[in-house]
Amino acid sequence: MFEKRNIKLISIASDSVRLLTKFKEENNFAVDIISDRGAKIAKEYDVYWFAPGGGKKYKIKQAVPSKFLISKEREIVWTYIGKDKTDRPSIELMTEVIDTKIKNP
Repeated sequence: MFEKRNIKLISIASDSVRLLTKFKEENNFAVDIISDRGAKIAKEYDVYWFAPGGGKKYKIKQAVPSKFLISKEREIVWTYIGKDKTDRPSIELMTEVIDTKIKNP
């Protein structure tokens, strides 16, 4: 789906490289994963803040699931910032946005 559009997906997570490597192997995960220990990348993209956690009873400082569509020219052309750890856009929405926002993918 994304490959035919010439789109590269990268996942960034706050887990250690060791845990991410294990997850990728155990789940046959084809997307590249970058470890963001210390939330440096999350802070740079302003997606590290207090959000509902612990069953939504508490607000915990964390990297919130977010999607950024970046053009070949390195411009952010679309952003989706989740409201909490479970808020993610559907594949259908992401595909529609890619087809709309990216010219000649």
